[in-house]
Amino acid sequence: MTRLGLLRQTIDRLTRAAAESPRSTAQWLLAEALQVPPLSLYTEPDEPLPPDCLRRVETWTARCAEGEPLAYVLGSVEFAGQRFRVTPATLIPRPETELLWEVATRLVEILPPGPILDVGTGCGALAVSLARRAPGRHVYGSDIDPSALAVAETNAQGLANLSLYRADLLRPMPEAAFALIVANLPYIPTSALAQLPKNVQHEPRKALDGGPDGLLLIRSLITQAAGRCRALALEVGDHQADPVRELLEEAGFPRSRSLQDLSGMDRIVVGESDG
Repeated sequence: MTRLGLLRQTIDRLTRAAAESPRSTAQWLLAEALQVPPLSLYTEPDEPLPPDCLRRVETWTARCAEGEPLAYVLGSVEFAGQRFRVTPATLIPRPETELLWEVATRLVEILPPGPILDVGTGCGALAVSLARRAPGRHVYGSDIDPSALAVAETNAQGLANLSLYRADLLRPMPEAAFALIVANLPYIPTSALAQLPKNVQHEPRKALDGGPDGLLLIRSLITQAAGRCRALALEVGDHQADPVRELLEEAGFPRSRSLQDLSGMDRIVVGESDG
């Protein structure tokens, strides 16, 4: 079978299974199995496939057809131009969180000296990306789940300015105060979890479930962060930006603002303190 033949077969199988993004998923599966750029599937369509590649793609396709996320099947995902290892113990980083990273990097440029903390770091993508972008600052990544931290450790190898530790939000804290705290905490209301796409339901429930209104952990973090950082940047869910801004202002972050994602939804909320 040729590259193009297997690609068409894989797209058809994923389409019939109502899998997420059948064409894109099929391209990534084949490109990863062959260790080639996805474009080569079209520029060299008649190249024959080795038997081990066929078996690998068939196994991966079956998993995707069952609803398993592509990132878990391949064991990695791209974030901020880099590849990160992910497992079912970690939330899969998404483009919305890249927006949080972009906002954080801009804040780091204008904030006074001080460390950075990524709360609920998961696979460590945000903390690692910030540590690489700001080598002059020490970055901490925390998570309550030791399995997630083990994955983050593999992604953080070689970074002297990044430390990972286990904590429940800010308890305990590795520093007295931070220039910036960032967090992509669970923000999906519990009642909405059952309506999530099948592939999302494969991700850790504790990384998705934000309690009755989706703000359970975000509310707690804002309270704990008051007086302990100059700026707090949060990823939030649909229609949560206004109540989160109110929480920030009540907690002592008088300057707050929200930023929209590519769909036009207020996705990132930033609060800044005066001192």
